[in-house]
Amino acid sequence: MERKKFIKAGLGAVLAGTLPYSWGKPKNGDTSIDTIDVSNWEKIREAFPLKPGLHFLNNGTMGITPFPVIESVNNAFTQIAENAAYPHHNKELETLLAQTVGCLPEEIGITKNVSEGINHIAWGVPLKPGDEVIITQHEHIGGCAAWMRRSQLEGIKVKAVPIGSSAEECLSIIANAISPDTKVIAVPHIPCTIGQILPVKEICALARKKGIISVLDGAHPLGMITFNLHEIDCDYYAGCFHKWMLGPIGSGWLYIKKDRIEQTKITHVAAYSVNAFDMSAQPPEMDTPILEASRYAYGTFSGPHIAGCKTALEWYQHVGPERIEKRVKQLNSYLRGTLENAGNKVQILNANEAQSQGGQLGFKILKGLNKDSKSQQGFVSFARKNGLILRYVGENKIDCIRVSTHYYNTESEIDRLFELLKKYAWD
Repeated sequence: MERKKFIKAGLGAVLAGTLPYSWGKPKNGDTSIDTIDVSNWEKIREAFPLKPGLHFLNNGTMGITPFPVIESVNNAFTQIAENAAYPHHNKELETLLAQTVGCLPEEIGITKNVSEGINHIAWGVPLKPGDEVIITQHEHIGGCAAWMRRSQLEGIKVKAVPIGSSAEECLSIIANAISPDTKVIAVPHIPCTIGQILPVKEICALARKKGIISVLDGAHPLGMITFNLHEIDCDYYAGCFHKWMLGPIGSGWLYIKKDRIEQTKITHVAAYSVNAFDMSAQPPEMDTPILEASRYAYGTFSGPHIAGCKTALEWYQHVGPERIEKRVKQLNSYLRGTLENAGNKVQILNANEAQSQGGQLGFKILKGLNKDSKSQQGFVSFARKNGLILRYVGENKIDCIRVSTHYYNTESEIDRLFELLKKYAWD
């Protein structure tokens, strides 16, 4: 598409159409990790193919995949096609991920997304009618649907609680919600709604003390903040690669504490779930499922996705996990300060304490400040029309605007957000 036509087409055409993969690609064409300059954030931004003029502040929905990851996926597809090379599951990804999140490789299974991981957990945990599961009022549908469906079919009870305005209040709310019937506490590590980091280590310690199973929806932490699963000491954790880790879309992972794997029912089995089977025997024979979390990653898998996830983890280490976390929180602090300067014109929903802040923030435009009293959802649509992508959170009647800033974002993009906010709500 010619540049003049591209500009005239407007943002709708930009979002709907496509440009060549080479758009914005490094001039020398080399996209290998070691050749990309990561000395400063401006240089790192050049590793991402996001179109010029498009400001993406919605990393909580999906991350923008950097060139090395895209190249890795493309090369893997090409290798399969050129060499008739069926991908083999050698567990390199599980090992690399385990080193990153602080657990054993055999406690990791690869999935398509967080929802798949939560389903393996929710249907695998032994529960009977009347047993209670505590969740929050800030769940993603992928984090609560399986528990709700099991409630519909089997009569377990689901109790939803608010998350509180501080880590201490979050813990107190959950502690007070526990009843003699409570068998599972299943909460997000970082809720998708406003992005407040929950005190998961303390929540899991509380659950363990009470003999309650702990389950964490970990859609957001990997690639945003550093964490160690053995230190958190949860029983189950479901995460993904395609948000803050910036891996290929549709790639996830599942953690099950080693001593819980055998106790977790498995209903879907195929290749990689069992080591051997013999249909010629009378009666036919099959091994019991392997005692590793990888038994939940069954059947044919996408080798190129596995390759892309490995490269995403390598890229993450190359840029620097602690450095990334510091930058993410720096941008979030800049955003919070910018919104706070608006005084009583906005309401920030996240806790103000540092330990509860990550890379996301939820806020509301307070009504009655302009003649039109426009909606939160209306601003998200307005911003998109002006080249800035956010997320509207309408589920569970939260009704807020969510901003997700990753390290490839800049302070100037946050300034642009505030300019649009003023123009929409108060000018």
